[in-house]
Amino acid sequence: MSSTDSPDVVLIGAGIMSATLGTLLKELDPTLSVTLFESLHDCAQESSQGWNNAGTGHAANCELNYTPQRDDGSVDIAKALKVNTQF
Repeated sequence: MSSTDSPDVVLIGAGIMSATLGTLLKELDPTLSVTLFESLHDCAQESSQGWNNAGTGHAANCELNYTPQRDDGSVDIAKALKVNTQF
């Protein structure tokens, strides 16, 4: 059976949260097979669409650009907090 027949992870919806979760999972375990399903004609067209979400990764709570990892392994959340309070 191939990984496309039986994926390790199935993500429903091609919005920012599925994209972020898929990215995080592959970073943690590059061997995972991930399958994503989207019913709309393109990605990020519902809740993640720019007008609905302001491009903040659901208020910056799980946006990789807003939570960089420091050299010591900790995560800097200062920018995420700043962006979150703006919305």
